[in-house]
Amino acid sequence: MIGRNDPCPCGSGKKYKQCCLMKQSEDQAEQIKVQRFFERKWKLTNDLHSFLDEKHGGGWMLDHQKMEPFDPSIDHFREGLGSVWAFFFRKYENGKRGIDWFLEEGGRRYSAEDREMLERWSAMKVSCYQIVGPYEQGVVIEDVWSGERYRMPYCETMVKLPPWSVAVGMIEPYFENWCIHGAFMWCGPDTKPAVMALVQQLQKEALQALGRELPPADIIADHYPDIINMCHRNNRNEKRVSSPKDTQEQVFLTRVYTCSNTELLAETLLQIEDEYLLAPGTDPAEGRIVISRAERLDHILDALPADRRAQLGLDDILIFNSLGNIEMDTKGVTVSGWWSNELEATLELLESRMASAVGLSRVNEHQETHRFPKGVILKETTILTEKDLSEQEIVAYSSLPQFLQWFQLEQEENPGETAETLVRRKEYEQYRINPNTSLKLLRVALGLPESPFVG
Repeated sequence: MIGRNDPCPCGSGKKYKQCCLMKQSEDQAEQIKVQRFFERKWKLTNDLHSFLDEKHGGGWMLDHQKMEPFDPSIDHFREGLGSVWAFFFRKYENGKRGIDWFLEEGGRRYSAEDREMLERWSAMKVSCYQIVGPYEQGVVIEDVWSGERYRMPYCETMVKLPPWSVAVGMIEPYFENWCIHGAFMWCGPDTKPAVMALVQQLQKEALQALGRELPPADIIADHYPDIINMCHRNNRNEKRVSSPKDTQEQVFLTRVYTCSNTELLAETLLQIEDEYLLAPGTDPAEGRIVISRAERLDHILDALPADRRAQLGLDDILIFNSLGNIEMDTKGVTVSGWWSNELEATLELLESRMASAVGLSRVNEHQETHRFPKGVILKETTILTEKDLSEQEIVAYSSLPQFLQWFQLEQEENPGETAETLVRRKEYEQYRINPNTSLKLLRVALGLPESPFVG
């Protein structure tokens, strides 16, 4: 057991009581503060709910009313969003919001600390926020109208989310930082301009009706269910595969041959320039050769400006799609890949022009059928380089041509949108598929600034 006056085991040279023991005590004190904060929020929220429930005659009436304005397909978010509306935005027959009604009739019975929290809730303004970057303990969010930024640590109300996520709601001071108050339904970055456009439209309507312009917070509070429903619809507009009609069959073929002269077969294939390449990691000295039917992607990368190509180091890297593999060893030859025109041409080449010269004879064939979304073309991208790249860098370079092709199509379909907007949307979508995917190289290729979410 370590004594308080013993040297600290961390190696700092300080006494244990002045180093790690003190840090443990500070951490425990911080955890107690955090726990107490959320316990108070939970208790006061329950009291507020009970108060409004009683005013509505008890039972299920309040719960029914608070969820009714929200789209049923919002599902499990509906109750939390309904509570936010019922507690903080809905005005009841007496003209008061739930929180103000509660404070007026029951606020005096609470301690000064609890009353301060309730009064803070009453004074809060709702807005639309976007995650714009990380920091050591959480994320930084930005008010889309004021541009003001807030640090939001990971805690009971905040988890890790995709870059550029957007939500409408309220935030509360949380020690030196901020936390979500109530419920946030996080959506994609396209929700930001949609919310701003709807609020602007509602401001114009309010100006005509009232003769004065209302700030965004008042507009959102007055139309909270409608704005939340719009966010939900906007977030659901992503194209999803919903039925077998949206899919198509893809066949993975494996064909096995005997071969009396694999060395001649390999030599003949590699002489066909740009179409057949020795696969990375293949060592003929080990008695095993893998040759890829290659689709070079130079035409995509050559279009980049010279300075960006140099920044990416593309002159030292060959990137190509592998449209099938031809594996040769002492047992024979195996050809495998997703069925395509190129794979069919490879099989015809082997079985017609080369078969007799190298003693090639088919032994058997196996096919596996899979269903994928329509339009998906299955290709394995491979790189050849003498650079010492990490696994993550290899994946990033392999993905670059695909991302550049995606960007070109998106630009054609959305000519009015900036490159930054398109890439942010892609970063959000890719995070949802694989949080480890990086679009850093795409940003370099397009001349965009580095994402704050990188590294």
